[in-house]
Amino acid sequence: MRVVIAECSVDYEGALEAHLPLATRLLMMKADGSVLVHSDGGSYKPLNWMAPPCSTAEMEPDEIEKSEGVTAVWLVRHRKREDTLRIKIHQVISDTAHDLGVDPGLVKEGVEAQLQALLAQHIQTLGEGGRCSVANTPQRLDPLTSSAETPMAPRWPWKSSDAATSMGWSNSLATWSC
Repeated sequence: MRVVIAECSVDYEGALEAHLPLATRLLMMKADGSVLVHSDGGSYKPLNWMAPPCSTAEMEPDEIEKSEGVTAVWLVRHRKREDTLRIKIHQVISDTAHDLGVDPGLVKEGVEAQLQALLAQHIQTLGEGGRCSVANTPQRLDPLTSSAETPMAPRWPWKSSDAATSMGWSNSLATWSC
């Protein structure tokens, strides 16, 4: 994982066009090739990104970009679509790389496991003839590991927060989600 904090602007071209003006941003280059652009405010989600499969080339800026103060350009291209992300870097504040190793995946414990057990105990709340199935293996960041079946809904995948809300459990439980 490469983590760069830089003053940069970002241009996306693909299904649509988007521009992020010059600002200090967090750039993440993940081992799978994906590139994410974050800001410090607003949302936990990236402002823009390129998901794999993609490739990144670090290039010298052209003459116009140099005159605007650009010191480097990252050109990120998706390998299956015509999407491109052009990141114009004006100043690098920090640039570090870390090997995070093999990800063991998400193991659901605590509240998630409790909510799955409660849904299984109270499946009749969803209607007569209902049954619940819960995956009992660790899932890699997939919240839809459980499902309920009723005569009205042959298969209803759910997240713990959805189940808690529909069963009238307290909001403090309903706000937890994987």
